[in-house]
Amino acid sequence: MTATNGITVRPLSGAMGAEVGGVDLTRALDNETADAIHRAFLDHIAIFIPVADLPAERMQAIVARFGEPLAHPYLKPVPGAPFVHELRKTPREEINFGNVWHQDFTNLERPSLANALYSRVVPSHGGDTLFANMHAAYEGLSPGMQALLEGLRAVHGFSEKYKQDIRDQEARDGVTKRDDGHATYTSEAIERTFTHPVVRSHPETGLKALYVNPGFTLRFADMSVAESAPLLDFLYRHAVRPEYTYRHSWRADVLGIWDNRASMHYAINDYTGQLRVMHRMVVLESEPPV
Repeated sequence: MTATNGITVRPLSGAMGAEVGGVDLTRALDNETADAIHRAFLDHIAIFIPVADLPAERMQAIVARFGEPLAHPYLKPVPGAPFVHELRKTPREEINFGNVWHQDFTNLERPSLANALYSRVVPSHGGDTLFANMHAAYEGLSPGMQALLEGLRAVHGFSEKYKQDIRDQEARDGVTKRDDGHATYTSEAIERTFTHPVVRSHPETGLKALYVNPGFTLRFADMSVAESAPLLDFLYRHAVRPEYTYRHSWRADVLGIWDNRASMHYAINDYTGQLRVMHRMVVLESEPPV
């Protein structure tokens, strides 16, 4: 554990993740405290800060310091915080949100820089989130594989299942705009794709990371889906080797923020019959990945 000016940083695994203590997030952060939190975020990729009863507007102010807030295109914002939305799984629901390895919004030209969850209600057991360190996954590849991947780009977009889920929700809700006026996905938007490097350099640390994920990567550029599948499947299996991963067990009243440029995550669906309520926010990168 390290401590600076009363702020503690306790690593949670060998791969990634740390708990940050000695911080009162219910008050405005001074620059020194904000810098210490950001340093822990870069060093550990995912950080978790206990804070009781964090209002959505305070969460929004904190997470917005990391990047440009995303107005989610179809999930409704919570009152008073247009960039924060609720993920609620009731005891009667069987499907949960994010139940696949992914990096959020890599289907955009400027993907997610960071994601944040605040745990409001957690089940008595289950509902953990898995994380994979994509820096470590890259470093664990052979020099020959690293050299091969350096020259590749991948096409990112919505899977056919994800596109149908969006269409179904739009048809069910009968709306094309959120309550706050932000447009939802259009038919053109859900078909749009962007290419990103398969190996990217982190804009703040300079570290290289694998940048493909089962949730949004469709194929390699200039290759077919069938041609791309064997290598992509290998990379997905490689990236989630146990030594590259961390499993976070949520307690109530914890703010988690993770670096989407350097990690994948997976929401485990193993708490059927229980209630789980999380507040979520996403901030975007300022430039496309390189």
